[in-house]
Amino acid sequence: MKVSDVVEEIIEKSPHTLSPASILRKITQVRDRLLRNLGSAQQQSETVCTAIDLVKGQVSYTLPCPQSAVTEVTMLCGDQYIRLPLRQFHNASIKPYHYFQAGQIGIVPTPDAEVSYGIKVFHAPVLYPLRLEDMGKDTGFDPDYDMLLVYGVLKEITNGNESQEYNSKYDQLYTEYQSASNGYERYSVDERW
Repeated sequence: MKVSDVVEEIIEKSPHTLSPASILRKITQVRDRLLRNLGSAQQQSETVCTAIDLVKGQVSYTLPCPQSAVTEVTMLCGDQYIRLPLRQFHNASIKPYHYFQAGQIGIVPTPDAEVSYGIKVFHAPVLYPLRLEDMGKDTGFDPDYDMLLVYGVLKEITNGNESQEYNSKYDQLYTEYQSASNGYERYSVDERW
């Protein structure tokens, strides 16, 4: 479904008159909440890699995403990348490591040379809030389960029996979605000899 299709579904089913901008805000909230709740196998399989150049003497660099979206950080040492563990407190005995502070990623020890693509930050894709200009685009969510966005918004903006009905439909579809996207194989193949 396109964003406009999701908005139309919500308008058709909603007892309230909401502006398209308000509906888009609510769709964005539901989409982002659903994406945050994905299983770890799904999050790991859909990572984006952002490379950052190391600058001699520079300890911290701007993060390409929210800190919560980072899944792994590697640094070029010699001719290969090594994994940098996360340490939020200074630890003189364990090096190298990375830490987060005020939207920045810090590297210990401090780089002693300029290195192109010296750090690789693997992170979940960052989706931006939907806008009116995005009506002809995809929602950014799994296209097979865009009705989750519809039911997620409707359960929040309705009351009483309607809210319970949409909540039930949402829960049912959410269970199906989790099963489809959990990262585990659903079928087993038994070999016969």
